Amino acid sequence: MANVSSIVDGLRRSERKQIPFYLLYDHRGSELYKKITELKSYYPFEAEKALFQKHALDIAGQIAPGSLIVELGCGVADKTALLLNAILSKHQRCHYVGIDVSRAALDEAETSMEKSDDLELELVHADYLEGLEMVRKKYPDRLICILWLGSSIGNLSQSESGDFVGRMLKIVGFRCQFFLCVDLWKDEATLRAAYEDKQGVTGSFIKNGMKHGLELLGHSVSDDEVHEDWEYEVQINSMSRQVEMYVRFLRSLCLVDHDIEISKNERVLVEISRKFTVEDVLQLVSQLGFVCHARWTSKSYGCFMMLSCEEAAIRCWTDTDKLFKGVGDWMSQPIPYRHPYCFYYGHVTAFTIIKLLKDESDTGLNRVFSRGIDPFMLDPSRCHKHPETPAQWPDKETLRKYTMDGRARVLEYLRDGNPDMRRLCLVLEHERMHQETMAYMLAQERKLQFEAPVLTSPHELGLADGNGTSKPAATDVFFTRGTVVLGSDPIPSVFRFDNEEPSYKTQVEHDFCISSMPVSIGEFMVFVQDGCYNKRELWQEDDFTFLERSGHKFPATWSCSQGDYYVHFPDKTLSWIEARHQPVYVSLMEAEAFSKWMCSRVMTEVEYQRVLDEEFAREEQRVKHLKDGGWEWTSSLLAPFEGFTSMEEYPEYSTDFFDGLHYVLKGSSPATHVSLLRDSFRNFYQRQYPYAFAKFRLCKSSQ
Repeated sequence: MANVSSIVDGLRRSERKQIPFYLLYDHRGSELYKKITELKSYYPFEAEKALFQKHALDIAGQIAPGSLIVELGCGVADKTALLLNAILSKHQRCHYVGIDVSRAALDEAETSMEKSDDLELELVHADYLEGLEMVRKKYPDRLICILWLGSSIGNLSQSESGDFVGRMLKIVGFRCQFFLCVDLWKDEATLRAAYEDKQGVTGSFIKNGMKHGLELLGHSVSDDEVHEDWEYEVQINSMSRQVEMYVRFLRSLCLVDHDIEISKNERVLVEISRKFTVEDVLQLVSQLGFVCHARWTSKSYGCFMMLSCEEAAIRCWTDTDKLFKGVGDWMSQPIPYRHPYCFYYGHVTAFTIIKLLKDESDTGLNRVFSRGIDPFMLDPSRCHKHPETPAQWPDKETLRKYTMDGRARVLEYLRDGNPDMRRLCLVLEHERMHQETMAYMLAQERKLQFEAPVLTSPHELGLADGNGTSKPAATDVFFTRGTVVLGSDPIPSVFRFDNEEPSYKTQVEHDFCISSMPVSIGEFMVFVQDGCYNKRELWQEDDFTFLERSGHKFPATWSCSQGDYYVHFPDKTLSWIEARHQPVYVSLMEAEAFSKWMCSRVMTEVEYQRVLDEEFAREEQRVKHLKDGGWEWTSSLLAPFEGFTSMEEYPEYSTDFFDGLHYVLKGSSPATHVSLLRDSFRNFYQRQYPYAFAKFRLCKSSQ
């Protein structure tokens, strides 16, 4: 709602007069804004809509079932409908509350939104914070998911946005998550075309806001005056990464009743539109005491799902507990190079107590569960420093009590306010990584317990297709040599693991090509059936010695029963024919042997970055599943970037594995949590380690 005093205060300034941006959205302003969104040059609306169309179901999946969906500045809620439909599809029911200062927009939203028994709809005519107070008072115990779309946060200065979100958090409390959409910083030509359209619609919108503000002060302005005496001006402020929209007064204006004087040729700032980098948003998130739970970005736009600290911790623990419900015997050890399941339940708790609460008491379960093992694959008697393995692990009930007590202490710490955000992100990401460890352990458990079904040959399944190697056509994609930047520069308030920092400029020295698709199970089956695990010439000597000792004749997630092969996942087992088009999960030694058999190689970390940069710049990407479907093996040893500094909170995280044995993997697997999906993330395993959900694709240097 309009606040006359804020208008007066802004126009009395001696330097850079301005009015509140919300004056833009009266009835006429809302009509003009809708026209702006229909302009081809105004990219933000379509960029946001495109992300919703592509990721709506994923976004809905990160909203807790039963949440109250509250949108700030809902307008006519046209884009919002994409998210609400996805929530209905994912959770079957949706309760939506739209808040807006424009009664006309709310009326249009009520008319246009598709009604159903599964969608409960409420519309609130109020400013954002007043509306939130009304909603929280009405629903004191509901988990609220706040939607703030349209990069509206960009209308506030940096200090204003921090103050606003802080007040918002105070109103809704810990039981909340926050979905924020922002426009990303880009070149001046694109910005100017968007905000200085040839049709003059944006100019009319800004002038209408100025007119509205003056009318609230009792000064009416004719359309002729607006046209003849005012000019619309756009300034691109690169230092502040914002677009500034002004009205220049060609004649002086004096409002005696309010002691306001606008000189001839003086400008009044009507609106700013701040643009962001991903790092800007992550800093804001951390400073406000949120955790970035997931993000979806394109070249021009970004959507971020943020959780309160308490909500982030609770969700992480819920996911851990869900995984352990699928474990029958907690003492089972399906992977000989890892501890049994029970260790991981205790370990994520001990790590959190030690790192977040800084309880480093070297006694009891904290010590036993403080660190896991990653023994040398070629000599398991060698391993990094870790606690002595107990003769008998604690039982399930002891572990549960230890974990419940630890979690209660963490919640108390978070509710006291001002947690160490870096340490909180560290322990959450650590637990999320071990959830993936659990997932590939469960795949091995399924393999150990597997009994081949009766009468399920490929022919009986109706899936036989000759040698089983058909799949969506893969093509060679060529890339030129060039400069790449690995890693990211450190930002104190933004958590990343130390091996991701600092940024490091380097070169791809040669042109190269890679396959558009990762190697599939069907393609790898030909390698297996050709007896390639017995062909010494395809393998490095140490790798072949390891194969002879271990007896491996096919990937670790496969079984062979009576001549038929099966592939195991955490939640199911498929005939290899059923899974033949999926990426094959193998160790680096297997990936390199297959590549050698195909007169190719595995790409390097630098080449991966070159592909990522080039593909991200394209409208339609040629290389498929580069960042998903399985971690992407590289042939690059894990090593520090120039200027590396081990992180204070967990100094041994990387340094223990700069050992010439561990290799870099990029991207993600289906078991990787969304909070870990960032391009700088570097996973690492030994080249013989066969259990991770890791894929590869063929690469060749170009002559």
